[in-house]
Amino acid sequence: MKRIALLFAVCLACTIAHGQKFEQLALTPPMGWNSWNKFGCNVNEQLIREIADAMVSSGMKDAGYEYVVIDDCWHGQRDNLGFIHPDPKLFPSGMKALADYIHSKGLKFGIYSCAGDKTCAGRPGSRGHEYQDALTYAQWGVDYLKYDWCNTEGLNAEGAYMTMRDALYAAGRPIVFSICEWGSNKPWLWGPKIGHLWRTTGDIVPRFDTADARGRWRSWGVLQILDRQVDLRQYAGPGHWNDPDMLEVGNGMSVNEDRAHFSMWCMLAAPLMAGNDLRNMSAETLQILTNRDVIAIDQDPLGVQGFRYSSKDGLEVWFKPLVNNDWAMCVLNRSNVTKQIVFDWKNENVYDNLIRRTPQFDKIQYRIRDLWTKKEIGTTATRLVADVPAHDVLMLRLSAPKPVATAVTPDPHQAQKIIRINAGADAAYTDPDGNLWLPDQGFADGDTVSRPDSLEILTTKNPVIYRTERYGMTQFTWPLPNGRYLVKLHFAETYDGIGGAGDRVFSFNVEGTEFKDFDVFLKAGGFQRAYVETVPVEVTDGKLDITFTPNIQNPEINAIEIIPQSD
Repeated sequence: MKRIALLFAVCLACTIAHGQKFEQLALTPPMGWNSWNKFGCNVNEQLIREIADAMVSSGMKDAGYEYVVIDDCWHGQRDNLGFIHPDPKLFPSGMKALADYIHSKGLKFGIYSCAGDKTCAGRPGSRGHEYQDALTYAQWGVDYLKYDWCNTEGLNAEGAYMTMRDALYAAGRPIVFSICEWGSNKPWLWGPKIGHLWRTTGDIVPRFDTADARGRWRSWGVLQILDRQVDLRQYAGPGHWNDPDMLEVGNGMSVNEDRAHFSMWCMLAAPLMAGNDLRNMSAETLQILTNRDVIAIDQDPLGVQGFRYSSKDGLEVWFKPLVNNDWAMCVLNRSNVTKQIVFDWKNENVYDNLIRRTPQFDKIQYRIRDLWTKKEIGTTATRLVADVPAHDVLMLRLSAPKPVATAVTPDPHQAQKIIRINAGADAAYTDPDGNLWLPDQGFADGDTVSRPDSLEILTTKNPVIYRTERYGMTQFTWPLPNGRYLVKLHFAETYDGIGGAGDRVFSFNVEGTEFKDFDVFLKAGGFQRAYVETVPVEVTDGKLDITFTPNIQNPEINAIEIIPQSD
């Protein structure tokens, strides 16, 4: 009877489903473990429980790993109504009990299926059973689905993945959707609206610089996969990530190669899915997988994939912009001999054309931390000279000077003045009504841009303040006397790279008032149109805090007004 009821639920779900994915998931690249790289089809209930135990006891959970994902070969057969069951010999307690055990450890449970009628290992696939499987996964307590692309003859990739996306959404349980299409149909072009991550290549193998050919199928080494990510960074960001495949750390490469592999995946803002035996790790493997300084580069909330700045004689220099105007730098030695890097900061013109940010090494002095030795090694005031061993990296965090907030004396007369800040402006401005707008200040990070004076802005009598903007920021802070205020946030979409609603979506929080999935284009009703969001707040700790989170594209703002309210 329960199966009949579930079948009815499937039919109902198919009828009422609305096509979309679960938002607010995977806002940083997912971290966890997957069974395939080490165990292949040799999976069972006891192994998965032991892996979950090891993830906790080893410190990996504390380092940020949370998903325990069973890959192919868990499947049993479908029943006479078409519902999938786990192999009863391998998983005698059932998947619900296994998920409950994993959840009891403070972890999340992931599973595997395939868009074809059979999985890559010949088990039952989800083709024709998408809504049944999605409801089953929801009933089991699944948190993550890896969805493969074997045995899909006659299927359209985007359509097939969209069907499972809709099925997961109809089932009602938020599940991270991992598109494992191998990059054959350019999933980076359609993946962001369907899944939370998408594979960009075929399978990885534990080799640093060679491929493995098996008939028409090729598996790739670390460097071969790395080279295939270079032109894809514009498609990645919070909630939608390029996936260069799971980690091979601890599976047979040298320590240097494992360290380089892990570092470059973090520079790519890649999902970090360990693929080794967590129950039996060397000290070196554990140290690599749990290096929190390096993981922080991967998990940086700005969510920007790194880029290759230079390449010469087997030595590559990569940069990755971070929040708070910090940068990550990684020097990769692809060669078989030790190489020396000489980097004269003030003479290097580093520029990220994706988010239009430059570190300005000729003007700004950064503190330098070596993320593998965990030592501070000076500043960018002096040139960098270092030896990088073969198949290894030098990985650095460049910390920008932090702005110091100016204390405000709680003068009751001063408190009644309206504060107006023109984001992105480099000089004060007096509007036609005689109001003074202060130049850009109060932001902890991000960058600024100015538009031409001729740019038309509709629905405002003060277009000047909308021709400059701060973008890519995560924090705004302004010292204030405690009390009540109206905060007016001014927005206008003026970036010509935005084609319409849904192209730039971000969230922000004004003193506890949350605005999720904020779309300037949609709010304003079009391009180059002003929109003002007014938020009443009460300041209790001597400062106004506004935080910004990118969802799709970077957040942007044109101006902020802070208006005191009388009691």
